[in-house]
Amino acid sequence: MFRRKYRRIIVTANSKPQGYQYFLIAFIIAVSLTIILFYIRNSIHVLEVALTNLLLCLCLLDFICLLLLFLFMSQREEVSTISIPAMTRESKKLARQLKRVFNDKNIIDVLKLSNFTRYGIEMPEISVWISENLSEGFIAIENFANWQYGEFENYKKLMSGILSGKFQKFAVINYELTAGDSFIKFYFEDILTSQRLIVKDNENSLQIFVREDSHTLLLAKDLVWHTDVTPMMSIIARTRAGKSVFAGRYLARLMSLQGWIVEYNSAKYDRYVKEFNGESEPIKIVERAEYWCSVMDKRLAEINDAGKEKYHEMDNMPDIGLFFDELGNLNASLESLDKVNKSIKMTARWINAINKLSATGASTGIHIIAISQFATKEGFLPSLARVNCSDAVIMLGGAADSADERKYLMSGYADIAKNSYGLGQGLARIAGSGKKWETPHFFETPFFEE
Repeated sequence: MFRRKYRRIIVTANSKPQGYQYFLIAFIIAVSLTIILFYIRNSIHVLEVALTNLLLCLCLLDFICLLLLFLFMSQREEVSTISIPAMTRESKKLARQLKRVFNDKNIIDVLKLSNFTRYGIEMPEISVWISENLSEGFIAIENFANWQYGEFENYKKLMSGILSGKFQKFAVINYELTAGDSFIKFYFEDILTSQRLIVKDNENSLQIFVREDSHTLLLAKDLVWHTDVTPMMSIIARTRAGKSVFAGRYLARLMSLQGWIVEYNSAKYDRYVKEFNGESEPIKIVERAEYWCSVMDKRLAEINDAGKEKYHEMDNMPDIGLFFDELGNLNASLESLDKVNKSIKMTARWINAINKLSATGASTGIHIIAISQFATKEGFLPSLARVNCSDAVIMLGGAADSADERKYLMSGYADIAKNSYGLGQGLARIAGSGKKWETPHFFETPFFEE
């Protein structure tokens, strides 16, 4: 995977020559003397015999200097170079242009990633890879001894600043250490070109987004949700941020077109509850959750009886998409019902049902899409279910811009720069959908043309 090459060192006025440089000078002097002596020998015939032995000695000295030169050159410091995927001709051309941006001035003065030694300035190895669509890639910089892990976020900003000229459409969005910690990969992408899906408002508008693999759902041009890898999803957004349109008008309908069984439950009655045969009464929502628990148990028994491991190995066992919207209102309503009649214990029944579905439902093809305005325990799911639904998270509008909200479902990313998100805009973090979606990334819900 890795090949070897020698480190590049920039010679300065005060730098000490390396061993091979001494022998390079000696070789040049010896060759020069050999050429001069050869010319004198051929020009003055009287000295031809006398100079022959001396010329042979100089030729031997040339050969010895050359051998020592190669020997000391091979003993220079070796560095690892990273193996990058194959690129198209256009990608290679753009990668070369991008690599030239990270010149000696930017490496030494801006990023300060060079090492000053007695032999000169040691420079890190740099490799660039760009995807076929020319919209994303990575810059791999050698993990020099002067890297400080806590400063990686600062390096992201500096590198984005370096790209702000000719390549201002690119911005560094993520970073990682390679295996063996030899290089740091800084992933960049085109942030000026929107990846939002445009949906025409007609009956068959979603047909073009249907995929052959029914377990994958297209959420954006560069984002596919692999529901067999990450089965549950959380959607957090304030009122009028576009969450219901995304969940009901796009996601639920797309699931139906791909052969899913879809049910849309919401504590606030709306068009999607009616369209997808859901419930809006709190007690009935709990009963539907308990009903799907019984379906889950039945499916588990069928899978075990058939000697299978996964539900998609079974015939006639389609995916099930269960939407639970307005969870904050649902929790408040259930709490009020328990206060009026403590014997019904609706909150406990709801917690038990949703925890079971979120923990075991994935094995039977049941997918929960939990939707709320807030990600807190009171406004969203109980702790266990929230953890089970945290691998695929979409936060829109003000919720995405709130560090307090992100700590519940996107913990560890409180320091994301503040942003003003428009309608249907926010952050998404979906495991199993590619490297860049493993951390919170800018996301736009599909746009419906009226």
